[in-house]
Amino acid sequence: MTASRWWCTRAGSRWPRAVLRAKMTGWWYWIEGAAMKQRKSRKWLAVWLLIVSMPLAAQNASNEKLKELVRADQADRSAAHIDWTAVDRRDTSRATEVMTLLRSGKVLTAEDFYNAAMVFQHGASADDIQLAYSLATVVARLAPEHPAPKWLVAAAWDRYMMWKKQPQWYGTQSQILKDTGKKILYPVLPGMISDAERAAAGVPPIATIISDIEAENKTVEIGLEPAGIEP
Repeated sequence: MTASRWWCTRAGSRWPRAVLRAKMTGWWYWIEGAAMKQRKSRKWLAVWLLIVSMPLAAQNASNEKLKELVRADQADRSAAHIDWTAVDRRDTSRATEVMTLLRSGKVLTAEDFYNAAMVFQHGASADDIQLAYSLATVVARLAPEHPAPKWLVAAAWDRYMMWKKQPQWYGTQSQILKDTGKKILYPVLPGMISDAERAAAGVPPIATIISDIEAENKTVEIGLEPAGIEP
């Protein structure tokens, strides 16, 4: 999934109301307490910055540097021929830049935090992916009408499970076989997530995912380049 323009002006004008709803349910206080207890943790740094900056979201334009970093992230994954070693280096550099923006208080809008999560999802460590999951989860809770953050929550969780060498849950992650160039679905833990839950997160049913991968592999067999961007 690309970093689409999922955030709109109309929704942005409703953001303070969403924050108020979060406060009223007590969820605000839960995450505030967790963040304070773990204030030295890297993943909680961004979550805390998100919470304290939410009231400003409707009054600030989204960060152009973050948009640029996400465009570069996606461009790396849409090239006809990809040098993954070089992409890994650029992913690490982009994650470092985003962390600098977070620490300096320059990540202010919902779109900013979504874009930050997109970059961290392709980070070079499990901590980066945990941070992507945390950021995406907060945005998905505060903007439940938008599908993109929900998908990113699922994708970041699956990627984190890959890092831990555990089966994924949703089925968003695949791998390329070096000897054949074909794509395979990274193992999915059976029964953990239903197709209904996948649909709620914007993820297709497992059968559809497998069918799409098989169709993409056929394009490899006949010498065509498959379309799309890796999650």
